[in-house]
Amino acid sequence: MALALAIAAIALFATAAVTDSLNRRIPNRISIALAMVGLARIPAALVAGESALTAGLDLAAAVAVFTLAALAFRFGLLGGGDVKLLAAGTLWLGAAALGPYLLTTVLAGGLLAVAFVAWNFTLPKSAQRLRPSLPYAVAIAAGGILTTTGALWA
Repeated sequence: MALALAIAAIALFATAAVTDSLNRRIPNRISIALAMVGLARIPAALVAGESALTAGLDLAAAVAVFTLAALAFRFGLLGGGDVKLLAAGTLWLGAAALGPYLLTTVLAGGLLAVAFVAWNFTLPKSAQRLRPSLPYAVAIAAGGILTTTGALWA
């Protein structure tokens, strides 16, 4: 994994987390840029000796994650920006890192939900400023950043 691409991906994940926390929206340009970083990783991996099959599996994994996340969106479980960010993150990390990425994202989402509920219950009703939705890009970003940094150390 090229260090410059990894730094770009980490910055994009972090930006998505911040914008979702502040506005409960993830701009399309962030997910598009992360997908472009993921696409840029594929030729570099091919040059480094990975097979074309691996590149195909990476693309298939991103499409599968997008499809399943879109289904979750259909049932109100994820926002549209979350769907795009998850798929772009999958394209960046590849099929081989899909398990750690999703597991870390789910665990971070659980911690985020507990913190969100605890925070809401500690404030008096008049002081509650949080919206009822959970900024899940924070969990997606945690999964993406931790998986990316883990790959750099491997």
